[in-house]
Amino acid sequence: MRKNGTRGGPRRVTERLAAMTLAAALTGVLSGALSVLATTPAFAVKFTTPKAVVELFTSQGCSSCPPADAALREFNRGEEILGLAMHVDYWDRLGWKDTFASPDNTERQWRYARALGERQVYTPQAVVNGRAHFVGSRKDRIADAAEQFQLAGEGLTVPIALTVQGDVIGVSVAGSAAAKDATLYAVYYNAEAEVDIKRGENAGKTITYSNIVGKMEMLGMAGGSGIELQFSVDDIRQKGFTDCALILQTKTDDGMPGAIIGASVISGI
Repeated sequence: MRKNGTRGGPRRVTERLAAMTLAAALTGVLSGALSVLATTPAFAVKFTTPKAVVELFTSQGCSSCPPADAALREFNRGEEILGLAMHVDYWDRLGWKDTFASPDNTERQWRYARALGERQVYTPQAVVNGRAHFVGSRKDRIADAAEQFQLAGEGLTVPIALTVQGDVIGVSVAGSAAAKDATLYAVYYNAEAEVDIKRGENAGKTITYSNIVGKMEMLGMAGGSGIELQFSVDDIRQKGFTDCALILQTKTDDGMPGAIIGASVISGI
């Protein structure tokens, strides 16, 4: 028995050493992988800078709105035009309550009406850069207006610089004559949602909506010296939306919303 054990011993020892070496190597690899996972953020934030902002005032209860909703989705497939769906609530009493409607959106539309010299509001209405309004389904006209504003120097001329370090996003707007009376807003929205509409003018339709605005917050005024601030990705995520746009907007002499002069988009939250 001892002789047989002596004969097989060296091979078993070699096999045991090889197994121990392999286990140690695997432990090292796993430890390294876990270390990387621990230090790598669980998100991939993306920043984009559009050339124009289009706010579409729309409603699930409006039969004229689906073509405009589709046009907005087409804009949002690219990155040059930031399309924001602002669902209003004044159609809610006509058979179907819009699941995204907000009185804040309705109030913003009325404020635009006063700023643009209009006495009434309508859907679908597209406001381009806060400067002009069009029927929301006229996609080519809207795109042309956005381009003309840019060529005339009335586009998004003030940069909103974004940086990310860890889970902290830094925002900076340099001081300038153009930005001295402008206000910086955070616009929170969900990138896409499909709705089955049961009643009202669009009863029986399933409509896909794009960049559905749920909340708009004032962050501060740029002033003559500009503005700098920081916030965490987790703070944005806890608001319950997939994306956030930062918009720099002026005011008219009577305090109504004026021209949008800067915008940046944060996605991948």
